[in-house]
Amino acid sequence: MRRYSNYRRTPDRRKRSKRMRKSNHFFTLILLTIFFICFAPLFSKLRKTNTVASARDTAQEVYTTELVISRPPAAMDEMIVAPIPKLKFNSSSKSVLTLSDIASDSAILYDKSTNTILYSKNKDKHCFPASTTKVITALVAIENVPLDTQFTVGTELTLLQPDSSLAYLNQGNVVTLEDLLYALLLPSGNDAAYVIAVNTARIVSENPSLSDTDAVKYFCSLMNQEAQQCGADNSNFQDPDGYHNMFHYTTAEDMLRIVLKAQEYPVLCDIVRAPYRETNIVSGEGFYWENGNCLVTENNPYFLSFATGFKTGFTDEAGYCMTATAVSGDKDLVAVIFNAPTLKGRYTDAAKLFYSEIAPDKLVSMSEAEVSQAAETAQTDQ
Repeated sequence: MRRYSNYRRTPDRRKRSKRMRKSNHFFTLILLTIFFICFAPLFSKLRKTNTVASARDTAQEVYTTELVISRPPAAMDEMIVAPIPKLKFNSSSKSVLTLSDIASDSAILYDKSTNTILYSKNKDKHCFPASTTKVITALVAIENVPLDTQFTVGTELTLLQPDSSLAYLNQGNVVTLEDLLYALLLPSGNDAAYVIAVNTARIVSENPSLSDTDAVKYFCSLMNQEAQQCGADNSNFQDPDGYHNMFHYTTAEDMLRIVLKAQEYPVLCDIVRAPYRETNIVSGEGFYWENGNCLVTENNPYFLSFATGFKTGFTDEAGYCMTATAVSGDKDLVAVIFNAPTLKGRYTDAAKLFYSEIAPDKLVSMSEAEVSQAAETAQTDQ
């Protein structure tokens, strides 16, 4: 006992023991630091892998529960777009127009006969397309559904925004796809866009019970697939009517590619060229729709006799937009205009682009008023 007592009370032994404990703590801290440095990245990688797998599982669960499609595996395969050779454009720097000559934020002029971009301004800039979106809406529909298919207008009309442009369809109307395309492209009917989107999605998915919302989502996936097939890989479409959405965008060159694909369908070319459509739909109601594109409307100040279509658009965020086509002599032209400051500016820019190739001598030193006057007298000139 005395020896044990002396051991505990010896100051030297107590100091030595204290130093040993500190030393042990120090070495333990070093080992923990080395362990953390060596193995923390591994744990982080494992955690990230688990998180990605969890997200993937969640996405698959959402797909099968929210979008109740009768053939999920096949439908998923249809959403995978195989790489397609992208049409390469020639380019020319001989345009008489300068960047400042065009008021629109983004523009492009293309000649199909030579596969040449004749003029461009911010052609790769992301822009809101507004109702020019309806070109790809029509394209998706016509590629998947026969023109004589009959659609019944339903509750999808409740998805419309309150200030939408309309073809004035009513729930219960029975309409063929062909008439719906006129309702979509002439008066720019957002109601027609949703009727087309919802019914096309139910046909393509082979699931007629898809809800309106899920059918629109499905249709938008078809729109984005179509855009990729056109080579429009800088675009993203979130709705079938072009109503403003900050994640709904395209570029002038991408929209050019979409219009070129749409021109492969003569019925679409005939529709966008028509000044109006008067029809009795399947359920008996009569409709009269006027073309909102002033370039193809006679007795309009902006009428151009050589113009052949395509589609206009406007929202506060997008500005005044337009896709337009024209044929004169050996020129087969396509123009795209995004974010023009005014309606007059949109049509003036279109006239300038077309005249820069069709009659460049007229365009030199032309004022905006003179361009408008040239548009007014274009019919007698051609």
